[in-house]
Amino acid sequence: MTDNEIRSIEVAATNPAQRLIVALAAVHAARAGSIRLLTLDDLDLPNHRITLAGHTGRLGDIALHALRAWLKHRKTTWPHSPNRHVLVSERTAIAKTPVSQVHLQRQMRSIGVTIDRIRQDRILHEALTAGADPLHLSLMFNLSVSRASKYAEIAQHLLDDEQTDG
Repeated sequence: MTDNEIRSIEVAATNPAQRLIVALAAVHAARAGSIRLLTLDDLDLPNHRITLAGHTGRLGDIALHALRAWLKHRKTTWPHSPNRHVLVSERTAIAKTPVSQVHLQRQMRSIGVTIDRIRQDRILHEALTAGADPLHLSLMFNLSVSRASKYAEIAQHLLDDEQTDG
């Protein structure tokens, strides 16, 4: 993603749910399904830890800030919600089900970018800064070896192109 695209996303994400979704995708390369299924039990805010899709890691500052803002909004809006999922909507706050894929898509539509695009950009950025190491990518983002290798290969091509241009 270009710097302008990133700034546009920051400006367009106007509500706490959007900011949380973007933060989880941009910092932790979270998939839409992982974001939907994230529960309150997956959060350890005092120790800055999060478990996404069974993979526990350190909660980044941006995601931590977005989570705290969302949880405050959630508690104010639905103080007695029995739903253990982090993200809830008007419909799911009174249930025990996660928000729908359509709900996430609706949240992202006004921003003009998909969760997957943000996620892919995060992984590629890490591959570029970590020296295109597939093992690092696999461990950091809980990727399969083949998927991590593809990102590392793309990053290596970009790094090689940069060296020949520079």
